[in-house]
Amino acid sequence: LYLRARHLGLRRTAESLEQSNALFEEVLAEEPGYAAAWAGLAANYSTQARNGLRPIEGGFELARGAANRALEIDPENGFAHAVLGGIAQDFDNVLAAAAQHLQRALELEPGNPDIINDAAVLARYLDRLEDAVALQELSIDRDPLNPAGHARLGLNYLWAGRMDDAIASLQTALSLSPAYIGAHYNIGVALLMKGDPEAALIDFQAEKGDEEYLVKGAALAYHALGRQEEYEEALEELKTNWGEQWPSEVAHVYAWVGDADAAFEWLDRAVAQNEDGLTQQFPQPFFIPIHDDPRWQTFREQTGTSAAQLSAIEFKIPVLR
Repeated sequence: LYLRARHLGLRRTAESLEQSNALFEEVLAEEPGYAAAWAGLAANYSTQARNGLRPIEGGFELARGAANRALEIDPENGFAHAVLGGIAQDFDNVLAAAAQHLQRALELEPGNPDIINDAAVLARYLDRLEDAVALQELSIDRDPLNPAGHARLGLNYLWAGRMDDAIASLQTALSLSPAYIGAHYNIGVALLMKGDPEAALIDFQAEKGDEEYLVKGAALAYHALGRQEEYEEALEELKTNWGEQWPSEVAHVYAWVGDADAAFEWLDRAVAQNEDGLTQQFPQPFFIPIHDDPRWQTFREQTGTSAAQLSAIEFKIPVLR
């Protein structure tokens, strides 16, 4: 039951996550002291919260509670520490705390591909892209049929400007899990960055796992294609349906189309409400057009992601084989 639950959770679709949760709950009904099942359930709750499949605060707090339950049962459960690191990183916006949890997770279970996967994500957010790619490739070597590993490697390549490599990795993720949340969207982003908005629009519209991604992607592609009326309609839908919860998503669009004032207005909203995922904003390629604006450095300092702040966070990656 546990292995089936883990497999379904890694497929990262709305349906597979619910199926995985049900199996983990079945495991825990039979054996309440199964720490790994508590940690797996915590990881699923976090994934659902990140992707709008659960309320943000409630979903992450469920995840925190399940991960802490795993550690009460087994204080040396490395994956539970990794999940807590992800919560610190994505919900609490405290990268130093995330690094402490991931460091401990790697010490406890240095061969666990799921932990290596999460360590790669943190390395990406610490602006250590070479480490992130190396860790992600190691994770895939150990678990080559894990779609999450390929999707995350695709994001590393995307943020490193390696668009063709990003598309290839994301397509591999889709071959393993055709409805993987965000994969079509991120392929669309890579195609947009390559200057092919027509192809990008096709992938954005194929994104069925996250409606917000579909709408935002469509807005970006419509603007690039000069379809102004459709762009304005999509942008208004994005602001109306998701702007309050994720103002940074609206900022992405305004920054990319060259409206710096509007972009910073929406980033100010994100900072004011301490939007989840603020620490993940600085490497987003959409903000490249506003990097020279003095307000950009202020934003990075406000979110603890200036070059100096990130380099001060201690995260030592052990020798992994």
